[in-house]
Amino acid sequence: MVRTTRFLPLILILILTAALSANFANAQTVSFKNFTSFQDIVPGVDFFASSRQAVAPYEEASAAAIARLKTLLGEDLPKGAIFICSNMAQRDSFYEPVVLRQGYSWVLITNAPDMRASEQMERLRSQIGENIPEEMRQRMESMMSNAAGDVDPQAVITMSRNIAFAILQVMSNSNDANFQFRASRADDVGRSTMQDWLDVAIGAYASGDRSTVRYLQENFDMAFPTEDVLFMARPFIASAVMGQSGGGGRAPGGFGGINMEEMMRMAAEFLGEGGFPGGGMPKMGGGGQQGGEPKTKSKPGGGGGGGQPQQLSKDEQDRRLFDGQAITFFDYLLEKVGIEKIRDLINFALDGNESWDYVVRADMVGRDFSKFETDLNEWIMRQSIPDTSPKPKSADGNAKAKAKM
Repeated sequence: MVRTTRFLPLILILILTAALSANFANAQTVSFKNFTSFQDIVPGVDFFASSRQAVAPYEEASAAAIARLKTLLGEDLPKGAIFICSNMAQRDSFYEPVVLRQGYSWVLITNAPDMRASEQMERLRSQIGENIPEEMRQRMESMMSNAAGDVDPQAVITMSRNIAFAILQVMSNSNDANFQFRASRADDVGRSTMQDWLDVAIGAYASGDRSTVRYLQENFDMAFPTEDVLFMARPFIASAVMGQSGGGGRAPGGFGGINMEEMMRMAAEFLGEGGFPGGGMPKMGGGGQQGGEPKTKSKPGGGGGGGQPQQLSKDEQDRRLFDGQAITFFDYLLEKVGIEKIRDLINFALDGNESWDYVVRADMVGRDFSKFETDLNEWIMRQSIPDTSPKPKSADGNAKAKAKM
């Protein structure tokens, strides 16, 4: 007993030293080759990029998304990391399993505008060859320089939405020991155990994006029955068509702020008809035709974005309608029953239950679902959704101004 008492101060010192060492180790900044770490900018999210300038466009929207998610999911959200690549060395050094082993529950990766611009320039060169006339080269470089300066607003929206999707995947699979997060499938709502409509709605709530609601209003005669939306899977669109949008498809010309259609028209002007390999204009993917029979066209205004109506495949139309209906159903419920019941609905779904079983409760949609659906549809058409679609740009990067009459 005497001996134990004699060594007690030493034991206490050793314990305290070990505790301080552990805390110090935990406080160390996580680092990755070729990236600079930016922590504590957004609660629960660490950024890795070349500079703070590359992170800045995402800060406000990401912080707002996290704050909105906390109102729905609680304060204790899974921590994640976002990598913004400005060059191929960064892209090549990114290795997702290593990042996840550093204690992050999810990770997202995107390209900075200058890297997107470089990639699109290389794509264009592969189409038209290296013998580019000097005047055309100068105009192309001017377009690329302007494109490299600004982050595409759609990329910011996509990042905010994918933060929500990533967190929902992790939370809904918390009891699945075999679940492994994959950045490449961050926008795959099928990897969450909740019903797809709820994932989509929460993603829109977090990002503030309501663009598909506008499309729904303009194409309401093609909408799905509301009950179907609450059970069905989100319509699938191949990634080659969706690009990086992860949701409503890309806007016309939307290759990271570069109007590629305009650039290709410019190239055709210099090279003349048949100047491209195989003749004619090359297909650039995205929402337009991919060769073969023409795609189904949306109604005028359905795709937004100025100029000719964007051509949409049937799958793209269905995706936009589904997303718009999921978002409006959620928003209408939120307005009708309040945030507390919406939190209960989400927790009910996160526990592996069918959201429908909670939605049809008398204190949610009421006893007459048909009347609820009628009221919902009328409410949808009354909503004022601003047109946030990108406007076409001229070759020097400035928006084309309409002449005043």
